[in-house]
Amino acid sequence: MYQDTVKGPRPRFPRTLVARSQEKENEDKRVEVVPFIGVEDLENGPRLVDRILCPGSAKGVVMWYAEPSESAEEQVLCRDVRPQVLPFFTVLGSVCLTTAVSNGNCFDTVLPISITANNIELKLSAPRNQQELTDIWTRATSLTSNVTAEIIGGPVTNKATYKIWTQLCVPSKPDAAKTVEFAVHGVGFDHTYWNFGGPGSKYNYVEAALKAGHAILIYDRLGTGQSDKPDGISKLQFPTELEIASELVKYLRAKPRGNQFNRVVGIGHSYGSVTLLSLVGKYGNVLDAAILTGFTAGGGLGLTAFAAVGWTIAAQQNPKRFGSLPTSYMTTEGISNSQSFFFRYGNYETAVLQAAEATKATATLGELFTGAANPALNYTNPVFMVTGDKDYPFCGGNCYQKINGTNLVDASKVVFPAVPESKFSTFIPAETGHGNNLHLSAPEAYGKIQDWIAQL
Repeated sequence: MYQDTVKGPRPRFPRTLVARSQEKENEDKRVEVVPFIGVEDLENGPRLVDRILCPGSAKGVVMWYAEPSESAEEQVLCRDVRPQVLPFFTVLGSVCLTTAVSNGNCFDTVLPISITANNIELKLSAPRNQQELTDIWTRATSLTSNVTAEIIGGPVTNKATYKIWTQLCVPSKPDAAKTVEFAVHGVGFDHTYWNFGGPGSKYNYVEAALKAGHAILIYDRLGTGQSDKPDGISKLQFPTELEIASELVKYLRAKPRGNQFNRVVGIGHSYGSVTLLSLVGKYGNVLDAAILTGFTAGGGLGLTAFAAVGWTIAAQQNPKRFGSLPTSYMTTEGISNSQSFFFRYGNYETAVLQAAEATKATATLGELFTGAANPALNYTNPVFMVTGDKDYPFCGGNCYQKINGTNLVDASKVVFPAVPESKFSTFIPAETGHGNNLHLSAPEAYGKIQDWIAQL
């Protein structure tokens, strides 16, 4: 049991809550979220609490409790952090962990996101074993597949509230436009796709954004990382993910933590790019600019790539990390599958491939069978598309193959028909596979992206 260390008058903490928290460590034993005590238990405003309610694996944790509010859904976030810890920062309705990073400060918050989504009835049961899952994907990726037609039913409403882990990083020296980037990761990753390698890593996109003076919000999509993990067929579907993204954009527009952002730029990778395309397709100019990476409009070329993934029941592939998940949650079979899907041999570090495999995330049957986007007919703001020339799932391994005389990346302008040609730009990193941020070309791509934003 920890000795509670409190600066200022001591809040009243129920002893049962302390005991219960120690039994609730999450799967990687780094982070846990436990219910926050009611606001009536706070005395005299915020209090600094050192390691209270945190598991023994949480080192150097410092938390600030929120100011008393009408919300009783506040939570405590315990996490391993770097030695640097900033002064307190409070936010209405949640409690956050604050850490210092290069060129800025980051705030980890678990947000309750309420959505109403138009999900789809899927005539599909969770696979009873690996053979059933393999059969589903063998049939789904066949050239004459009719699996989608067999399982897609009518619309069904999903009205729910999900806990979504977010990290908002704010630069020490913001740009004149007060830009915030909204980053949506793809399948096979969680939020760490955007800060891969941690502090000082050349693969850390968050640091590139902060250095350019941009704030950035990264988050664990529903079903990944530290966010909620609902049923992987009926609940965790693309329409639900779309509405969560929409609510997070609203959150950025509403002065989070007192920060006024005048420009919201969406950046997605793969499934995250499809999410942004659908977001502006449904809601128009809710983004001031959109950057789609690991994406082209030639998505049909990905059938062979999806077969190469070797979709495996996550709980069987890695029982230690995924053992509590239902069989509708899947992951790649092994490191060779991850390599073929995300990497271009010769332009990545072996250690990066190994780290990506060790930290890979899951996908669900529900989100993959409902993940499709239509052209964004009413979106007119700038678009920048950045896709590696050897992207396997979206280009079949060659993005320079032509459609009506135009390469696949440039030809993807077709899904943004209302965007003027002058506002549509592309960049194709050389010798780069689907996982843009994990290649040696990442720093060049980051520079191109930040330069593009600066010219908006």
